Amino acid sequence: MPLKAVLMALSVAVIWGINMLTVKGAVGEIPPFMLTTIRFVAVAILLVPFVKMPREHLGKIAITSLVFGSLHFGVLFFALSLIDAGPVAIIILLGVPFSSMLATYFFDDRLGWKRLSGMALAFIGVTIMFWDPTMTDLQLPLLLVVFAAFMWAIANVMIKKMGDINTFELNGWMALMAAPQLFLLSLIFEPHAFEAVMAASWVAWANLSFTVIMSSIVAYGFWYHLLKTQDVNVVVPWSLLAPVISILGSFVIFDETFSLLKIIGSVVVLCGVTVIMLRKPVHRKTQGMD
Repeated sequence: MPLKAVLMALSVAVIWGINMLTVKGAVGEIPPFMLTTIRFVAVAILLVPFVKMPREHLGKIAITSLVFGSLHFGVLFFALSLIDAGPVAIIILLGVPFSSMLATYFFDDRLGWKRLSGMALAFIGVTIMFWDPTMTDLQLPLLLVVFAAFMWAIANVMIKKMGDINTFELNGWMALMAAPQLFLLSLIFEPHAFEAVMAASWVAWANLSFTVIMSSIVAYGFWYHLLKTQDVNVVVPWSLLAPVISILGSFVIFDETFSLLKIIGSVVVLCGVTVIMLRKPVHRKTQGMD
């Protein structure tokens, strides 16, 4: 990628790495679906009044708001309310091999044996983490993170296929459509959400502000631009840097500990995703092996 695109991808990774920690801190005080609702409401308020309505893309944005808003963010925030940030930061990396698989089908990319090996390593690493005795009672939230990773990959493909659309229009209108979905989930599953919001500390609101401004607007604004202008299989692997920051922060801020199986599984996942990142995608029409 050009230097400008590399710097944008690096900024996204750093922001997302910190964002995992801020979300973990916020869901400790505000229920996850309500937190996600507030996030999208804030994004919509900040963006929608200043952008035009992308009428030709509204149908696709509505579907993306369900996949990305409710099924990715809503599920991910819910899982973060149940388990440590460190394992979540690693398992969510499955979005990289998921994205590669989907890009193979939708964008005519050929994986090749090296990237297939990297994908296998990523899934093996997550399986090792699932075997950890401390995770025995956390299988459901772990599976929810896997599901959220797959939804993230689907959203990447959907955004790429939208073609030429202003990133702030996409971000703002998707947030506007996602907020009611998350609010309905909060009403159903979080009966005391309003009381929790009123009792939340300034730290929780600061964490939420970082998520809204830096992650939702700045990072995803960069991300959408990169998905439109660069190859999906080149852009997506930059997310590898985010969990490294999240894990280091989880040790310092939340005093989280990693058992041997968690460490081994994390290393295997990181190795697998690194292999995917280092292999340039080859289209099926191109001759030669990956």
